[in-house]
Amino acid sequence: MSINNRVELRHLRYFICVADEMHFGRAAERLGIAQAPLSQQIKQLEERVGGQLFDRTTRSVRLTPAGEVFREKALLALSSVEEGVEAARFVMGQANRKLTIGCVSPAIFTCLPEILRMFHAKCPDTRIDIKILTTNELLDAMIEGQVDVAFIRPPRAKANLNIMNLFSEAFVGLVPVDHVLSGNKTLSLSDFTGLPYIAYAPILGVSYQNVVIQHARDVGVSLDIVEEVGHTLGIVALVAAGMGVGVAPSWVTHTPHVGVAYIPMPELPADAVNLALAWPEDTMSRVIDEFVQCARAFVRDLNGL
Repeated sequence: MSINNRVELRHLRYFICVADEMHFGRAAERLGIAQAPLSQQIKQLEERVGGQLFDRTTRSVRLTPAGEVFREKALLALSSVEEGVEAARFVMGQANRKLTIGCVSPAIFTCLPEILRMFHAKCPDTRIDIKILTTNELLDAMIEGQVDVAFIRPPRAKANLNIMNLFSEAFVGLVPVDHVLSGNKTLSLSDFTGLPYIAYAPILGVSYQNVVIQHARDVGVSLDIVEEVGHTLGIVALVAAGMGVGVAPSWVTHTPHVGVAYIPMPELPADAVNLALAWPEDTMSRVIDEFVQCARAFVRDLNGL
């Protein structure tokens, strides 16, 4: 079989997901990809198999007889690959085990070091790789098998993943150190009235932005947005330059900037910014399971349980 005619593992994963959902839109959402690429991958799979696997109408999707048979074999194939990976890792021994961790940058300054400390104590011979990406990038990377576990910002997590909430954090106000507000013990959004405001760019950081903007509307405050940036540290940089004020999750206080004052904002929800751990539902990896157990222990310790 030529390379161009090979059925690849991604084809099998996508096919199984559509076969489970019997709906391309729901399957695409579960996989964390757009519907058009998913449809293209299924069409490509059918071309490589040499026949139609789904009957599609405007109202329904169902497996053809060939699709029913293919689904059974595809499940066996994926299971066999997982077992092969685990068997190979076992034969190679603990020294060759590897865990690729994906995370949004706040995890580096909050929970990740402590969870890694516990994990390393249990599995000292496991090699660690860390990829720092956005939540959406992490979800795509997990679907493609490029990361084993991921620290993400919900609720943008997709189905077909285990999700465990780790902790919530509050917001802090960011003002230049030479600003009159820098001496305040607390801030409210009304303190920002008439001041240039540094916001998150659309989509990026949207969950933070929505909370702040909605609360501003609720209390009748109009924020004068003069800049929009794609990362929390970008807000820090612009505030330090004296270009405005801003609001950010409290993790930013772990990387203080000498030009910025970080002031609590108790009027904003203290549980609106969450960090969660995600890992594949169907994983059979002992390494992933051990890491998840360490994360569970972190949560228990954090909550005093």
